[in-house]
This record gives sequence, structure tokens and C-alpha cells, in this order.
Amino acid sequence: MAVDRPRFSGPVIVTGANGFIGRHLCNHLAAAGEDVHAIVRATSSRVVAHHPELTIHSLLNSNAEYAAVADAVQPTVVFHLATLFAPTHERSDIARMVDANVTFGSAVADAAARGGSRLIHATTAWQHHGGAEYSPVSLYAATKQALCDIIRYFTVAEGLLASEVCLFDTYGPWDDRKKLMWLLIEHAASGEPLPMSSGHQLIDLTHVNDVVAALVHVAADPPLGERLVARSGSPLSVRALSALVEQVTGRTIDTRWGEHPSRPREMEEDWVVPGATTSWRPEVDLTAGVAELWDERMSQRA
Repeated sequence: MAVDRPRFSGPVIVTGANGFIGRHLCNHLAAAGEDVHAIVRATSSRVVAHHPELTIHSLLNSNAEYAAVADAVQPTVVFHLATLFAPTHERSDIARMVDANVTFGSAVADAAARGGSRLIHATTAWQHHGGAEYSPVSLYAATKQALCDIIRYFTVAEGLLASEVCLFDTYGPWDDRKKLMWLLIEHAASGEPLPMSSGHQLIDLTHVNDVVAALVHVAADPPLGERLVARSGSPLSVRALSALVEQVTGRTIDTRWGEHPSRPREMEEDWVVPGATTSWRPEVDLTAGVAELWDERMSQRA
């Protein structure tokens, strides 16, 4: 991904800076010369992108400490990427998920409104089952929508400038989330059996470089609307993705189709989520992206 010159007139805050997308965004912004302030939870063991220009803020009491950091930094733009993801939930997950996805996000929105910052927040296609304006796939998706509603309050009542970037599935290097693409690459390398569901559900994968470009695009050139849908637009079945990984790697994956039940409310037909029309377009071809991940995996064995 090409590194731009600085595009923002003041400091930039990134929450969730040690997450998959957050690390890539911080690295890109710092390389472009931005004054980047990375927000992480002090209890997290994940590492932020290694870039000397980053200022890292580790928060114990996220809500109160974040407000103090925002007041001191006075950011021009806030990228809110912090989230607690779970495809399904246990009872013990509820309070933590609401705190991370709703309460902390509300504190971020409040600070942005008070400080006159522009807020860019990431949402999920899981809020839009079947392409509906709102039909949550999971409790996680419901908490993401709850924050959207709170941000809506701040925009209409307190003058907050906010834009949403809606994400489908994402992938790329430095990914420690152990999601589907990671599993396919790992099992192509190891040859070990991979129990799967039917594999007929669809997945729409966007490379993290394109996601970063979408976030920066929305922050620098606000679209004519509140939502940019950042997706490849070329969904394929899980079985087709497995076949592509086999083709690129030259390895056979021992996929055991049908050994796991399918999760409810998965994407069996393409979900068309409405969003603004902008100049952003994905650039990384899926085949090239898979090859990049395979090269990364093979380099770990050297």
C-alpha cells in the first residue's frame, strides 16, 4: 500500500490500535507522517505496530482515562476500531461485550463531540442479515448497532461529525485472529484434517490494505452519506475459497465438510448493504492476497 503524505491537520487517535486492522492503520498513518496516538487496554497482551513515531496510551479504566487522553491530545480525527468480537456468546460474555462495544464507544463519541473531532467508526455486515437496514446476526452485531444509535444521538444533538465504515470479512498479514483464511493457510501447511461446516455459505473478503485505504478515505474525504461499505463485492463460497487456497499453495487441504454444524443466520445469498458511492475501490486481488499469506507462512518455517 502506497504511503501518503500527512493528510490531517492535527493529531489522530486510533482505538483498538493493537487489533488486526488497528495495527495496520497505525503503521500506515505513522509512515505517512501523521501524529498518531494509539489507544490500547493495559490488560491486553497484543503488540501495537512497531513504529517509533507512535505514541501509545495504555488504559486501565478505559472510559475515564480515554476522556483525559482525548482532552490532552485534541485529535482532529478519531478512528474507533476497539471492539470485543464473538460469533456466539456465553452468559459471561454479555457484560464485557456491552462494556467494550457500547460503553467505551459511547465515551469515545462523547469525547469527539466535546472536542470537535471527526469520528470514523467501524461496523459489521453482521448488523445487516439479508441486506436489511438492521437485522443482527449475533449479540456482537446488536452491540455494534447500539453504538451506532448512540453515535446518531451525538450527530443530531451535539454536532458530532461521524462516518461509518461497514466491513464484511477481512484478511491480510499479521493476522492473529485465527479466522477462516488463517485456518485454511495453516492446514494447507500442516496437512492436518480441518473439520468444517457445509461450506456452502458465502464470504466476502477484503484485504486489510484496502480496509485501511477506506478508513483514511472516509476521514480525509467524507462521502455523501454516513456509511461507506468497504467490501470486495465478489463473494464466494467457503468451498470455493478452500479450492483457491489449494490452487495458490499447491497443497491439498484435508477439509472434512459437514463435520461441524453451520451457524445460524450465515450469508447464504449476497447481502447488499446500502452505502455511499465514493471513489474508494478495493485494489488487492484475492489470489494475490492468498499468495502473500502463503509466502508469509512459508517464511516462518525458514
